[in-house]
Amino acid sequence: MESRLESIEDRLTLIDSRMEELTGRLDGQQTQLDEVVTQLNGQKSQQDETTVTVNDLTERLSAIAIRMEKHTLKLKEIPIPKVEKGDDVLVKVVYCGICGTDLHAIKANYPTAEHDVTLGHEICGVVSEIGADVKTLKVGDKVTVDPYRGCYKCRYCAGGNPQYCLHEGPKNALGFFRDGGWAEYCLAPAQQVHVVPESMGLGLDLACLVETLSTIQHGVDRIGMVPHDANVLIIGAGIIGILYACIFHLHGHKNVIISEPSNERRARIDVLELGYKAMAPDQTREMMAKAAENLDAYGLDYVVDCSGYAPAVEEAFQWLRKGGRLCIFGVAPPTARISIAPNQMFHKELMILGTLTNPFCYPKATALTAAMGARYLAYDKLAIQTFDLKDYEKALSSLASGVISKAVFKFSE
Repeated sequence: MESRLESIEDRLTLIDSRMEELTGRLDGQQTQLDEVVTQLNGQKSQQDETTVTVNDLTERLSAIAIRMEKHTLKLKEIPIPKVEKGDDVLVKVVYCGICGTDLHAIKANYPTAEHDVTLGHEICGVVSEIGADVKTLKVGDKVTVDPYRGCYKCRYCAGGNPQYCLHEGPKNALGFFRDGGWAEYCLAPAQQVHVVPESMGLGLDLACLVETLSTIQHGVDRIGMVPHDANVLIIGAGIIGILYACIFHLHGHKNVIISEPSNERRARIDVLELGYKAMAPDQTREMMAKAAENLDAYGLDYVVDCSGYAPAVEEAFQWLRKGGRLCIFGVAPPTARISIAPNQMFHKELMILGTLTNPFCYPKATALTAAMGARYLAYDKLAIQTFDLKDYEKALSSLASGVISKAVFKFSE
């Protein structure tokens, strides 16, 4: 009987032991379950946070831009352009200038798209997103954007002159026919987006002038090598005339005069300390009347028109001496006319040059901008003023009135 009782007690002890083991396992499983629940809760929390982030991004699928609708400007919210093509580059605009051609476009005196379009073709900023086929750029690169491109298939492009392109060129330019840079974001093909090399030490504020200087660079290329004993006249001291004067000074030229009717603009030449004479048209006319008595000795070798004022161009043509060149950079009204004597063209071997856009000039212009630097391009020296996009009416009126030489929209980086 006692042995049976001992056997039962042993079995009960074994049962108790197994019960304790089972309880321990259950406790362990509960602990693991609690950990899983905690982990799931954490993932849920992260998911909630991600949802908030996505909602925030959804709210940023639009951006502020100035749209031109039937030649009327409107500040409005538009969708951020989407990278859809393999060569697309989305640029976060940091600076975008206002050009004189923009003023003409608003007044319907310069060709633009018939549909609504965002103006602005003097663009620089930071790469925000790239298409799958883009190999020369990466997100975060500081860049400038060339508004023009050629089709590279027509006879003009094949001849190395994409500015005459039958399909692209000025006919499909950013800021005129495709949405440009008067907006927080701008979409452009990779071939039109140029990196600003860190080695150049060029800030985006000055890089905003690359587009302007690229068109001037084309003019410089068209004019060719200018001997240092040449006499040069620049007509007009707006931003283009000032920059031409700065480039002549950078290259060491001494015999340069600027003809400009505005006292304020002439004073800007003095601020730059170039050593050049900035004269009113009457003073220029008086000086050149004396020079005309002996043009071989005192005549002009180069005239660069930056005014688009036909009477001034016609008058200056008479002051060229043998072998002289007239470069017409200024945009005159389509109906403007000048009268010249073919006999003078023949006997003096004179040359008249036009200059259209900036073919293959962006790399050179970027280097030129860096070479000029703050010595010539500091905003305060050039009377350039920055504006928020919302203040576009003030920016346009300030530029049109001549109070400033250039207006630039500035965005957050």
